[in-house]
Amino acid sequence: MDDREITIERVEELRLDKAIEVQISELLGTVFTTEFNGRSFFQNRHHCRLMAFQNGELVGHLAIAYRAIQMGCQRVDIVGIGEVAVAVKARKQGIATELVRCAIEEGKVAEADFAALFGEEALYAKAGFVKANNRITFSEMEGARTNAVIHENNPHFMVKQLSKLQWDFEVPVDLAGFPF
Repeated sequence: MDDREITIERVEELRLDKAIEVQISELLGTVFTTEFNGRSFFQNRHHCRLMAFQNGELVGHLAIAYRAIQMGCQRVDIVGIGEVAVAVKARKQGIATELVRCAIEEGKVAEADFAALFGEEALYAKAGFVKANNRITFSEMEGARTNAVIHENNPHFMVKQLSKLQWDFEVPVDLAGFPF
């Protein structure tokens, strides 16, 4: 087997075992400066995870939240993408690109209208995401506690169309919960 061969696995949140949660936690801890406090997730659990393995070792991770949100007066379904992480030693192999591609496919299968994330435009534009400067509302969280309700224009909020529905960049957007 090629040392660079990557396999992607999809696991529902309810099916994560403790051993893989420890591996996810360790990977997230090496990639993000934000404190995860030993958890396999930042603010709250997701619906499923996509994980990249190279020779049996976890080298990439992406979390997906499936959610109905409010775009202006219209309810739309989205897949929220979060916690995209690739081990330093496995970068520049297209792992994050493949994880994002798989997440977009998950959204299409679920018939979501859009995929959404908070990220750097330079990293996600090549996957078709565009900045959405809408005023967004979400619940701020700390650990597993809800804090304030935030209303802001976030320069890192990005969307990708998955259905015939067009994103309205002019209306407020309510994420109906915590950011992904």
